[in-house]
Amino acid sequence: ALRVAPHRGERRPRGAWPPGVLTTKALSDCYNDRMPWQRQSVLKRFYFALGAVFFMILVGTRRATSPEPDEDVKEIESKKMIKSAVVVGLKMANTTQGPRWNVLMEQRQVKNWLRSSSNRTALMAWPGEFAFPGGAMEPSDTDMEETAKRELQEELLGIQIPPDDFHVRLFDVIKVQGFRRKYQVHIYIAFDRINRWLETLEIQHLNDNLHRRMQEFQGMLATGEYWRLTMQHKMYVSPEVHHFEWMPLRTAVIMASSPHIQYVNDFQYQEFQKYGVPGREPVGEQMIEVLQVLLKELEPGSGDVTIWSTRKE
Repeated sequence: ALRVAPHRGERRPRGAWPPGVLTTKALSDCYNDRMPWQRQSVLKRFYFALGAVFFMILVGTRRATSPEPDEDVKEIESKKMIKSAVVVGLKMANTTQGPRWNVLMEQRQVKNWLRSSSNRTALMAWPGEFAFPGGAMEPSDTDMEETAKRELQEELLGIQIPPDDFHVRLFDVIKVQGFRRKYQVHIYIAFDRINRWLETLEIQHLNDNLHRRMQEFQGMLATGEYWRLTMQHKMYVSPEVHHFEWMPLRTAVIMASSPHIQYVNDFQYQEFQKYGVPGREPVGEQMIEVLQVLLKELEPGSGDVTIWSTRKE
């Protein structure tokens, strides 16, 4: 309780408040007994004490009703729409069934090594799934097409694409819900016949380089060196892609849309068992629709095909 010093020799009637307890009368008596310059000091102290009490009440109420800071951050991050871009590389192949379209796909790693620690495992978005090469936009990118090209070159292990040899067309912009975040994905189409970098791409050589880098990475894990690296260095050495392949477009549609495929291949199965992943993370209806539209528009023998989106912006 707030207290004031009782007057010396003051006698209080029976039943009065105990000496020293701040009451209206006690405050009035104390105020009237003082000189004008002293009265102002008493009022200042009283109002300061009263303000302090209200402040403590407000702080206590805020702490009781507000979520933890971490919860606020997680909620804000979950609502952010991450802009990203992917490149759908398309190539015509002659098969026993006739000409068929193949699509350049990458299989993602299951474990997110960049966000993991020595005693905690974080998973990639859509772990172990086949996807189009690409990634999130960075502040230095002038537009989404530049994002698509930069991410493609990074995932192709530094293969340089000349400025005059990157001929893509925006096919669609879709929204995809990941495990924790939402993505706005700009999908660009690239045909091998007008992109020499795609026409001359050697998948086996690319996968050999991925395998060699993975061996070097495993060596860093064995010695513990990786966990001592800076975040910038980890971004350079941590693997995100298991391998690339030219996949028949029809196979890509079935793999993405069929609920009966429990694992896409042995690699995904083994990694799921290793890290306790309960099952596949669906790629989303929007991405499946994109694959289906591509398959419909790129029927074998169609010749020069004009690609357009059936989705409304």
